[in-house]
Amino acid sequence: MIYPRTILVLRFSSIGDIVQTTSVIGTLKKKFPKSRIDFMTLSKYSSILLGHPYINKIHEVDINANYKDLKSIAIKMNDLKYDLVLDMHNTTRSKIIRRFIKNSNKHFIRKPRWNRFKNFVLHLNHFPKNFSVRLWMNEILNDLFNEKLKPSKTKLFISKEEMNKSSLFLQSKGVDKPFFVVLPGAAWPQKTWLYDRYISVIKKCIKKYDLCPILIGGSTDTVCDSIKNILGEKLIDLHGKTTLRESIAIISKSEFVIGSDTGLVHAAEALDISAISILGPTTMETGAGLFNKKSKIVQDKNLWCRPCSQNGSIPCYRKEQYCMTNINIENVMNAVNGLMQ
Repeated sequence: MIYPRTILVLRFSSIGDIVQTTSVIGTLKKKFPKSRIDFMTLSKYSSILLGHPYINKIHEVDINANYKDLKSIAIKMNDLKYDLVLDMHNTTRSKIIRRFIKNSNKHFIRKPRWNRFKNFVLHLNHFPKNFSVRLWMNEILNDLFNEKLKPSKTKLFISKEEMNKSSLFLQSKGVDKPFFVVLPGAAWPQKTWLYDRYISVIKKCIKKYDLCPILIGGSTDTVCDSIKNILGEKLIDLHGKTTLRESIAIISKSEFVIGSDTGLVHAAEALDISAISILGPTTMETGAGLFNKKSKIVQDKNLWCRPCSQNGSIPCYRKEQYCMTNINIENVMNAVNGLMQ
């Protein structure tokens, strides 16, 4: 194909998927080192990409933007004369943007809807054996270049100023030794492990490795409230108290993170921090999973009913949510011990 001077990448949500899209950006930059790459996403998530050296400009879109708003945004994008547009979302929002950008070579990601249906409803796994969200996202480039490219690692970046500010903040909270970050919340409650088991794991990490636990999450994460109410001053509770940038700056200094299938776990890996992800209703086929060499996935692979939905949003219909209750404290501590070796 003709060398594109300007490239626009579209991915509107959520944190984990935006992080995975940085793999595509890295692969693009290797192929087209002189191209200018811009990124369009929802304003609530845009800060995750600040300071990324491969991204020239971040275009923000309000989550409440309607058809007229999106059309207007796309028409204004024509002034930037993008040679190549990659739609990494392929939703109604991104299709509107894509439609009204003119004179560009446009490509969009193809979702494996039929395989997903068979996986969730019929519990037949017809995905390729090595399927992952990273390989799937990079397929758009394989089609574009008519060759199979090795996906780049995901990457996020923290400035020196942010690092220094984070260090001072942690000192003010009494953090004076190595720490690990606990990310127990998730967009859907079905993806959260039992809070009392998190408490047991935290206590064991304190006793065995002399690490300080830091709790990070959203202000509405009730699992964080439950953990904080029991452990009290034994942990540093920051849930609902940090911005997205502040959270990833803290994570970048940690020994490891442990949490649900949630975006900040993917962010940790993009900062070269090892992660432990406790998977219940989601699997590698739904976009969950980890990629760094030392990272660990904890899950019950033998349950016939998982995965049950694309994002874990559907309430469990069984008498007990076995995908979570079958994961015990020892399973998670084995993962921790593996990281700390």
